[in-house]
Amino acid sequence: MHIRHTRARKIYKVWVAGFGNEYREDDGAGVILARKIHAFLAGRAEAEASLCLEHQLLPELAEELGGKVDVAVFCDADTRFYEEGFSIREAAPNPRLDGFNIHSMGPEWLLALAAQVGRGPGKAVLVTVSGERFDFSDVPTPVCLERVERAEKAFRDYWTQNY
Repeated sequence: MHIRHTRARKIYKVWVAGFGNEYREDDGAGVILARKIHAFLAGRAEAEASLCLEHQLLPELAEELGGKVDVAVFCDADTRFYEEGFSIREAAPNPRLDGFNIHSMGPEWLLALAAQVGRGPGKAVLVTVSGERFDFSDVPTPVCLERVERAEKAFRDYWTQNY
């Protein structure tokens, strides 16, 4: 009799957060990208993904991260220009705020707060898209939408290589 041993595959609990204002042109790129990344992860056997869409990251979201998430993926638009049109990097907790207003509460600050109220995620990734315009409109610029597509593809590659 031949006994076959199989190793259990890890299922990652992934929290995908898209933040930005969908009525400020490219500021909504994070929300668009988060939906795409969530759809990709929802189809993966190794991921159990949840989606959070907000205008801004708020302190209340720390509870969602505290001890319940293996990987947090933050998606946002930025006024900074990235050579590839987007950036993917790992984020670490950092309790430092530049001023105290709602815009100063970024992913690193939220991760630090989550660590204080429980346990933060095992890993956090920040996917940022360079925006062109942030005026009043619910239609992102074509350049930004193309960057969102490239960022999604790069995230898929990142995920496949790391999980």
